[in-house]
Amino acid sequence: MKKFIASIIAFAPAIALAQQAPVRNINELSAKTIGIGNTIIGVLIAIAVIFIIYNVLMFIIHASGEKRGEYQKGILWGIVGLAVILSIWGLVAILTNTFGTTGANAPAQNYPVNPIPPIVQ
Repeated sequence: MKKFIASIIAFAPAIALAQQAPVRNINELSAKTIGIGNTIIGVLIAIAVIFIIYNVLMFIIHASGEKRGEYQKGILWGIVGLAVILSIWGLVAILTNTFGTTGANAPAQNYPVNPIPPIVQ
């Protein structure tokens, strides 16, 4: 227990984002928020995939057991959870593009100033 508490204390500045520069405008706030969100969503996706794989393996191992239905439900709920997580990720991307903010890993969007070329006579 002491090692667990010591590891939490050791990573407390990283968790609190205390080592980073202060936020000065909406784009910096958006970049930090999206960076944190992408990290959380990546971890949740990994957990969901591991949960699905675990339930698939247990479903195969207990081919004729009584818990087969329980693992089948676990697979279904794992897939539903993964779909929800990916939907949230898409919603964040839609909101970011709607409000014109840039994220931490957003690619640069270079739109032409005048997409219609002038007519030369």
